[in-house]
Amino acid sequence: MKTASRAGAALGAAVLAAPGPAQAQPGAASIGSGRGNSSAAVRCVQQGINSIVSDRFATQHDLIGVDGSFGPETDEAVRYVQYRLLGASEADGVVGPRTGDLIMRYQYGNYAACYPYVPTSN
Repeated sequence: MKTASRAGAALGAAVLAAPGPAQAQPGAASIGSGRGNSSAAVRCVQQGINSIVSDRFATQHDLIGVDGSFGPETDEAVRYVQYRLLGASEADGVVGPRTGDLIMRYQYGNYAACYPYVPTSN
């Protein structure tokens, strides 16, 4: 994983909503490699993954770039977090409701901006 781009951190910077329970968009499409992802949805995933990694596992040098493109680096990072926090059977690289619930719990300051894009169970 590479150092995160500071440019991607601007997404939702003006949003003042505090993080809450994982209740985003139950009907949102899954996000992953080869899917019709919007760049905003991928940026939300990348930011959430970076928050999880820096809070739970590693240091800043292990963060991924926030560029809105679901490439191999993002796929690897999603699988890593899924494996570590949800178990091996969940490590498929696709952000569906279970992974979305996890990501939304880590959307500090970006919760409202990411609300429409990340699929969750609630």
